[in-house]
Amino acid sequence: MEMLTPFPLVLAATRFTEGSRKILVAGIAALMAASIFLSGSRGGMAAFVVQIVMLAVLLVRKREGNWKQPLLLGTFLALVIVFLVWMGGNELTRRLISIHSEAQQELAGGTRLTIDRDCLRMLLKRPFLGWGLGTFPVVYPEFRSFYTTFFVNQAHNDYLQLLVETGLAGFAIAVWFLVLVFRRAASKLKNWTENASGALTVAALLGCVGIFGPQLLDFNLQIPANAALFYVLCAIAAAGPLQESQRRRVLRRHSLSVEPNPESSAS
Repeated sequence: MEMLTPFPLVLAATRFTEGSRKILVAGIAALMAASIFLSGSRGGMAAFVVQIVMLAVLLVRKREGNWKQPLLLGTFLALVIVFLVWMGGNELTRRLISIHSEAQQELAGGTRLTIDRDCLRMLLKRPFLGWGLGTFPVVYPEFRSFYTTFFVNQAHNDYLQLLVETGLAGFAIAVWFLVLVFRRAASKLKNWTENASGALTVAALLGCVGIFGPQLLDFNLQIPANAALFYVLCAIAAAGPLQESQRRRVLRRHSLSVEPNPESSAS
C-alpha cells in the first residue's frame, strides 16, 4: 500500500483533477493511507511520513504561489486523521504509544538487532560475493547467536540480507541500479503537475521510497508480489517521457492557429 498510495495522492495534486474530483481522489488516497496505519507497521508509518514530506518539498519547490496545493495537502492529512479515528480507535492509539517502548526494547538487544549482528558476522566470512541468493535460511543457523524454536527464514532487514547473499559486489550493483533509476527520473520532474509523464514519475518515485524504509525492519521485497510491483515502479520512473498523442498535437496546433495576433489587433 505504501507503493500504491502516492498515485491517487499525486493525481490530486496535478491539473488532471479539478473541483469535486480532486477532493474525491484525495479521499481515496486518505483511505489507502489509513490502511497503512491500521496495519500497525512501524516501518510503514515512518515510510508514509517520509513520502508526505517529499511530496510537500516537491510542491514547495515549484514556487507557484498557489494556495490550493497546501490546502489540498492539509485536507488530505485531515481526511487521514478522520479515517484513523473512525476505524482505528483505541487500538491504534495503543499501538502508536507502544512504538517508543518497543523501539527501546529492540535497541537494547531485541531479536532483530541480534539477527543484524549475526548477519555482519556472516558478511565477514564471505564479504565480496556473499553466500548466494536465497541461501540465508540455510546458512544462518551456523551463525545464530540466540536460542529459538522458530525457523528464521529471513533476516528482517533486506539491506543486510542482500549484503549477506550477494556480498559487496551484489550490493554495489543494486545501489548502481537505484542511482540510474533516480537519475533518469530526475530529468522528468520539471512541471510535473502539468504533464502526465512527470506526474507518473513522481508517483513512482514516492512509491519506491515508500518501500525503502520498512526494509530496515522487515522483508517485504522477499515477497514476489511486492518485488514485482517495485520493479514496475522503477521501470515507470526510469522510462522515457510519454510521447504526446497525435490528437493532442493537432488540437494544440489548432489552438495556436486560432489565437489572435496582438500586432494585427493593434493595427
